[in-house]
Amino acid sequence: MKINVGLVGKGKWGKKLKKQLDELTNLKFFYGKKNTLISDIKKEKIKWVFVATPNITHYKIVKQCIQNGVNVFCEKPLCISYTKAKKLIDYSRKKRVKLFVSDIYNYYSVKIKNLKNINYIFRSKYVGGDDNEYLFRFMYHDVSILYKFLKSNRILNFLIKNQNKKKIFEASIELKNKIVINFIYNLNIKKKEHLLNKLVIRSEKDILKMMITNVLSNKVDFKKNNNKALFILKFLEKLKKQAKYVY
Repeated sequence: MKINVGLVGKGKWGKKLKKQLDELTNLKFFYGKKNTLISDIKKEKIKWVFVATPNITHYKIVKQCIQNGVNVFCEKPLCISYTKAKKLIDYSRKKRVKLFVSDIYNYYSVKIKNLKNINYIFRSKYVGGDDNEYLFRFMYHDVSILYKFLKSNRILNFLIKNQNKKKIFEASIELKNKIVINFIYNLNIKKKEHLLNKLVIRSEKDILKMMITNVLSNKVDFKKNNNKALFILKFLEKLKKQAKYVY
């Protein structure tokens, strides 16, 4: 029996979620900016709300859902600050509702087994206009991929080299165990690529469908998911504090 869900966010990713939810659930509403979220949650007996709105809006929407006893699937990052994300996770546990932060790379068929002493991550895509917020929009994904290597390590140095006019962003992390990870993001190339040491990061499976199905059927470790989401936010905040800029 399909469960009743709602979706907030009509952007590119929201439309991808809608396609899956139309197949897997009874999608009762699909909102953009204007909505009657709380009244419709009660009216439609909603079990899960999917949030795919801009990052800065996540905290308010997720909190409203938790207040009303509704489970939440939120696109990453949960919030743009560790403190706010921690508040939401603690609140969800207090209210005994499930909160899941999208972790699509966990379902990729390509798994990174080991890192070299010096590593390179390259990502390219075309982004129109200015986009300097690459930490949360791009590096978040790569920290997620490298989570098992980073969670028990400490940052020694973090260097950033910005070439804003060319929309190329380069960063380098040196860890306590002397492993170096270099990140290169080129936002001015139409061909999409995502490589780690020349290994293509991708999956042939319908991973979005797989993730949603597992979440709705309680086949995920919600506590582990929440802890990973918090770690990534704290890690990115540490990077910002320790960053040394090279021009």
